[in-house]
Amino acid sequence: MLKHMIILSTLILVPLVCIRGVADEAPPEEKVTLLGMLLEWQYPESKFNGAEGSGAAIQGVTAIKSKAILTTPDSAEKVMDFYRKKLNVDAEGNNLGGKKGEQVKTERSILIQDVSDDRPSKLYVIAINEAKSSTTLVVSRVDGEDVTRIAWSNYREI
Repeated sequence: MLKHMIILSTLILVPLVCIRGVADEAPPEEKVTLLGMLLEWQYPESKFNGAEGSGAAIQGVTAIKSKAILTTPDSAEKVMDFYRKKLNVDAEGNNLGGKKGEQVKTERSILIQDVSDDRPSKLYVIAINEAKSSTTLVVSRVDGEDVTRIAWSNYREI
């Protein structure tokens, strides 16, 4: 009987250890790709105009930095509306969803600037900061041009 219990225990425990791994093992590394990171921030139906990424070269930190340019025929204001809705923030980058006067806390900090002033060209900056990454979107449209440009840059610890 004891022999059967040992065999049965072995048949149950060995596969569990193989499936779950040993407790000392490090978790699998996160697979990070340039296009994967960019897709999170891509404006719908925007045209991709090239991207590049490289090591961030910070001593003692494993990180990457990436950048890309997207274009769309939509207005800069429509693009900004899309990103505000995606981020659930108002025009200044304040989180939406709480009671009036209550600060809504999230896993990130967002800053939005309209740098256009009274100029005919539109220029907006969105900065999204998280614990181990930061993303910047610069949305611009020059008066008289038929495209809005979205410059995306990202820093991420891996």
